[in-house]
Amino acid sequence: MRVAVVTFGCKLNQYDSARVEGRLAASGVRLAPPEEADLVLVNTCTVTHRADRDARHAIHALRRSNPRARVAVLGCGTRRPDGPYGSFPGVEAVLSTDGELEAFLRDLSLGSGGEVVLPLFPRRTRALLKVQEGCSFACTYCIVPRVRGPSRSVPPDRVEAELRGLIAAGHREVVLTGVNTGEYGKDLGIGGGLAALLDRLLTVEGDFRLRLNSVEPLAVTSALVERLRREERLCRHLQIPLQSGSDAVLRAMKRNYRAAFYRGLVERLAGEVPGIGLGADVLVGFPTESSADFEATLRLVEESPLAFVHAFSYSPRPGTPAAAFPGLPAEEVAARVRVLRELALEKTRRFAASFRGVPLRALTLEPREGKGRALTGNFLDLTLEEPWEANRWVAATVREVSRRALRADAAALEDPQPPPGPSASPSTASHPSA
Repeated sequence: MRVAVVTFGCKLNQYDSARVEGRLAASGVRLAPPEEADLVLVNTCTVTHRADRDARHAIHALRRSNPRARVAVLGCGTRRPDGPYGSFPGVEAVLSTDGELEAFLRDLSLGSGGEVVLPLFPRRTRALLKVQEGCSFACTYCIVPRVRGPSRSVPPDRVEAELRGLIAAGHREVVLTGVNTGEYGKDLGIGGGLAALLDRLLTVEGDFRLRLNSVEPLAVTSALVERLRREERLCRHLQIPLQSGSDAVLRAMKRNYRAAFYRGLVERLAGEVPGIGLGADVLVGFPTESSADFEATLRLVEESPLAFVHAFSYSPRPGTPAAAFPGLPAEEVAARVRVLRELALEKTRRFAASFRGVPLRALTLEPREGKGRALTGNFLDLTLEEPWEANRWVAATVREVSRRALRADAAALEDPQPPPGPSASPSTASHPSA
C-alpha cells in the first residue's frame, strides 16, 4: 500500500505527522505523493479560518487528482464539536483521537501500536521533538486548549531517548516543540521545569544543537536565561509570544502579562544573552483593538530588540469567548497586518546588518533555487552563493542585507564543538538589539 501524509499547521502538527510517517516506514509502507497514494492521511489545523479552509480545499483537490485514493482526516480540525469532516465528501474516516488513529492503522495492518519508532524527517537537517502537549491557559481568542486538551509533559526519559535516536539518525539541529513548552514538568511534579530538561538533554554526546521553539513570557525564567547565555549547544534564539502591545487588548485577551513586563523581558534577554535573536507572535485585529492599541503595538515592536515578528490576523474561532465580540472591518485588519509586516521585515534587516562581517556558525539547509542556505543559531536564514550540501557546519559571514535576502559567504567548519558565540567578538558584544 502506498500512503501519503499531508500536513497543515504548526510545528506540533509537523511532528505528529512525522511520527505517523516513521511508524508507516517502519512497517514497510511506501510513502508516496498524494496523487499516487492509495491512502491519504490529512493532518488538519484549526487555529485560524484560513487553516480550516486550506485543509478543505486540499481534500477537494485530492479527490479530483486521485479519485481512487482513500482519505482519512486527523488533527485539530477533527476535534472541534462543529468540525465539518464527518459529512465531508470523500472522507472515509475522521480520526479525532490517538486511539482512533491507532485502530485505523491497525485495521489496515500498518504496524502495531506498541512499537517505538522515531519521527521521520527525510531530507531535513533539522528535526522536531515534542516535549509537551496541550495548554491550560484560557486566552479568549484561542481554540487550542479545546482541541489539544490541558497541558501535559512528555516524560524526560522518553524525550532523551528520542533525542538520542534523532542524533544517531544524523540530525544536527533538534527543535524542542510543544503548545506551551514553558509549562514543561509541572504536571509530572518535576522540579526545574524546562531548564532542568535542557540540562539533561545537553549531557547527550554528539555534534548537534538544540533550539527552543515558543516560550510564554512568564515562563522565561532566570534559569532559562542563564542556559541561553552559557550553553554553546543551545541556540541563542527565542520566540516569545507578544500578541499585543496594548494593555487593554492584553486584558481582553486574558493574557497573563502586560506590555511593560514584556518590554523589560526582551530588553533583559538582549542585554544578558549577546547576539540572541528574539522573535514574537503578534495577533492583529482582535475585536477590541483600536487604532491607538495598534499604534502601541507598533511602538513596542519598533523600540524593542525584537528581530523576528510573526504578524497574523485575528480569526474568530467558534466556541471561544472572543468569537462573540463584534469584529473589526476586514480591510482595516489587513491594512494593519501589512504595516506590521513591513516593520517586521525592517527589524530583521537591522538585526542581520548588525552582524555584517562577523563569522557566525551556521548549519546548511537544502539548497533553494540553485543557491545554498544556512541557518545561524540566532535564526538568520542566509543565502549562500554556492549550493552547499545540506547538514554541514559552516562559518557564514553576512555581506549583503536586502529586502529579498540575507546574503553571506561561507567556509567549511568541521570541528565537532561550537566555537565561542557572537559574544566573543567585540563587534557583537554590545549590540544584540537592533
